Amino acid sequence: MTRMHREYALDFDSLARRLRPLAGQRGWRLVIEARAASTNASVREAFKSASDGAPCVALAATQTDGVGRRGSHWSSGPGDGLWFSLALPAEQRPNSPAGAAPPSLALAGELADRLRRAGVPVEVKWPNDLYLADGKLGGLMLERGRLGDHVAWVAGVGINWRLPDRDLASGYHPACLSQAQGAAKGEAWRDDPVGLALDLVIDAVDLILAPNRWAVVVDSLRRRHYWYGVAVDVIPERGAGYRAVGGDIRPDGLLEVIRDDGRRLAVGPNDRVRAAST
Repeated sequence: MTRMHREYALDFDSLARRLRPLAGQRGWRLVIEARAASTNASVREAFKSASDGAPCVALAATQTDGVGRRGSHWSSGPGDGLWFSLALPAEQRPNSPAGAAPPSLALAGELADRLRRAGVPVEVKWPNDLYLADGKLGGLMLERGRLGDHVAWVAGVGINWRLPDRDLASGYHPACLSQAQGAAKGEAWRDDPVGLALDLVIDAVDLILAPNRWAVVVDSLRRRHYWYGVAVDVIPERGAGYRAVGGDIRPDGLLEVIRDDGRRLAVGPNDRVRAAST
């Protein structure tokens, strides 16, 4: 780790100051904590305790027990990144047809688009990670379920502003915004990094509340994602693993892969995809 990558801390206090009036204007219930076990847990409690079903947003400077996909747990230090969760009202009976675009993938695409416009050349690594070159810049998790008297979407998002000042699990290769230096023209995020964090929170809320946009965002990722054209090993939820090449992301959010014999198979979110071993 270089010192440079420790200098780009996210100013959490400034973010909180700018977010409070905006939350009031938009009718959000806002939870801001210096330290939280998990912003997902915080936002769930806030949403359940409210009777009106208003959107809830929770942010923390530090998380001690963040939860990711497949039950993974992680912690984060102050200034190391943007950690926030949303609880937003969902339809009681979703009328989305079978094969509809998944909101989790749409959310990943929306956040990636915001980062690229700020000069960070990030890619969506299907199904829900954000990658800068070969390192994980961020990730998200989205679930739908009942919270108190309402059905809600609950999303948790984490994006690295700088490299953590501690050892990480073996095999985990993080990336951070400061590593985007010189990689793209403009690098607008450096002029107002707190503004970028604010935009990411706003975009996440607006996207989940606009299901008519999910298909459009997922379609924009069709051949613009980390696995496209890359040799991969697929480990299915059931059955034997196999070697393939990443293809299109389909409208239903499944990843198409092409095997050596030309067969095209659809990979689902419960399957595992990783770069092909040598």
